[in-house]
Amino acid sequence: MINKIVIFDGDCAFCNKSVLFILRKNTKKDIFVVPSDSEKGMALIKEKDILHDPKETIIYIENNRVFSKSNAVLQISKSLKGGYPMLYVLKIIPRFLRDFVYDFIAKRRKRLIKGNPDCSFEMAQKHQTQIMG
Repeated sequence: MINKIVIFDGDCAFCNKSVLFILRKNTKKDIFVVPSDSEKGMALIKEKDILHDPKETIIYIENNRVFSKSNAVLQISKSLKGGYPMLYVLKIIPRFLRDFVYDFIAKRRKRLIKGNPDCSFEMAQKHQTQIMG
C-alpha cells in the first residue's frame, strides 16, 4: 500500500532535482513520486481535492493527509536518511514565515537550476519502482 506520495512539477529542473534528492535519501523506499501533469498526478489532485496549484508548490500526501509548501518539505524530511529529519524542528517557526521563504525560492526555482528540466530518464533508470507517473 502506498502511503507517501510527492506530487511535483515535472517541467521544472529544480523540482526534478529535488525529487531525485528525495528518492536518493529515502532509504526505506516508501516515498513515491508523480508529476503533477501526468494522468495519475491529475487523478490524485482531483481525488484529494487539492486546491494548491501543483505547478507552484510541492504536494505531499502521507496517510491520506495532504501537505503543501514548507509543511510538505518538513514532513518529507522526516523520511530521509542522515540528519535531514532534524529539519523538522523548523516546524516551530510560524508557517507564514516558513511559507514566505518557500515562496521566495519557488518563484526563482527556474532560474536556480538552468538546463534541461527533463530528468525523467535518470529518475526512471534508478528509481523506477517509486515512480507512479
